[in-house]
Amino acid sequence: MSAAERAVRDALRQVRTIDPHCHLRLGKPGADTLADLVLYHHLWVELVSAGMPEHEVSRAGLPHEVSDPGMAPDERVRRCLPWLPLIRNTTLGVMLRWLLEDLYGVAELTEAGLDGLQSLVAARGRDPAWQEEVLRGRCGIEASISVDGRTPPSSDAMRRGVEDFPGNLVSGKQTSQEVLAGMERQWGRDLRTADDYRAFVADRVARRYTPACRFWGCWVLPCIAPCPATDAEVARVLARARDGEALDDAALGRFCHYGMICLLEALGRTPLRTVQLIVGAEVLPPHRSVTHWHGSFAGALGRVAGRFPEFHFNCSTAADAFTQDLGILAKHVPNVSVAGYWWHTLYPFYIRKSLETRLDMVPLNKIVGFFSDAYHGEWCYPKLRLVKEILGDVLVERVQRGWYTPRLAGDIVEMLLYQNPKRIYGV
Repeated sequence: MSAAERAVRDALRQVRTIDPHCHLRLGKPGADTLADLVLYHHLWVELVSAGMPEHEVSRAGLPHEVSDPGMAPDERVRRCLPWLPLIRNTTLGVMLRWLLEDLYGVAELTEAGLDGLQSLVAARGRDPAWQEEVLRGRCGIEASISVDGRTPPSSDAMRRGVEDFPGNLVSGKQTSQEVLAGMERQWGRDLRTADDYRAFVADRVARRYTPACRFWGCWVLPCIAPCPATDAEVARVLARARDGEALDDAALGRFCHYGMICLLEALGRTPLRTVQLIVGAEVLPPHRSVTHWHGSFAGALGRVAGRFPEFHFNCSTAADAFTQDLGILAKHVPNVSVAGYWWHTLYPFYIRKSLETRLDMVPLNKIVGFFSDAYHGEWCYPKLRLVKEILGDVLVERVQRGWYTPRLAGDIVEMLLYQNPKRIYGV
């Protein structure tokens, strides 16, 4: 091992990490059962794609994060075994192997060893010390910010974020009519005018914000328009949605921009100033996520950020097509930064591309190098291992080329994984 590689690997081994976006249960971040780990929805969709019938491990035909499977966890894992060898090649398959080998000492899931492993996972899942060992000991994660706020935090290391944006009047699974009906049920009133909509957004912020919140998260439509709808246009869009009329990207995009303005105005009445934006994925029925890109997004976000300079927008994407767009935004717009590799970009090629793009163009204090998006703490381990290995490769190459000094490489590790998320999210 060269001196450059040794210095970078030492920095990666020693660095503490902040995880600024996950779905961990605040009161119990660890898995309860082996099914929680093996049938994590990212793996579930690959198994279904490989040929496993979607109702094989779930009566609802959906991953357990979406709907109660109505089936015993042990039986669910047993039923998926025939298809697991077909995803050994994928990044998720590799990460599952790392998780089982490094955390549980199991090299391969087999019928013969299944009962013992399921008992071990269940026993450790009941042990609070194990949950701390995984996150703090194995991962070195000092704090996790979760959007799952259903339980009180189990420790000071578990922090709360909010993920809620009522500005998308359509989704891959719902029509505008269905989305609007859901909003009206939640509010208990009709939404017919721009004043109604602003009051609805303000009420949602007032209900969901607490001083413990570290960020407000928004899953924004890629077609968000450069300019917001007028009050009159908002009323017309709401009327068209109620009547079941199809809305084009232009109408949806202008409504989405208007929604961002309403949200930020409402958040402006709280002390919270960190907004987490994720873009680039659309979930189709029953649970089929695809990438989603639109050319108007970068200009729209730049204009929103310019209008609200008091807020900081930390952005991530599931679509590689946004990699340069977000990098250029973070380079040129002071209150925009970039974070992690979300959903369809959490693969080695795209992690590397994102890192190199960002290191080439974005100031060092505006890059967040990791977030897990994990639902159970055990999955933080292989995801962080993957990111660290690729970050290490990139930095070693740049040191060997003479682009970076070993000291700068170490500073980059510390900034990307710890200092930047700690500062941006006020941890």
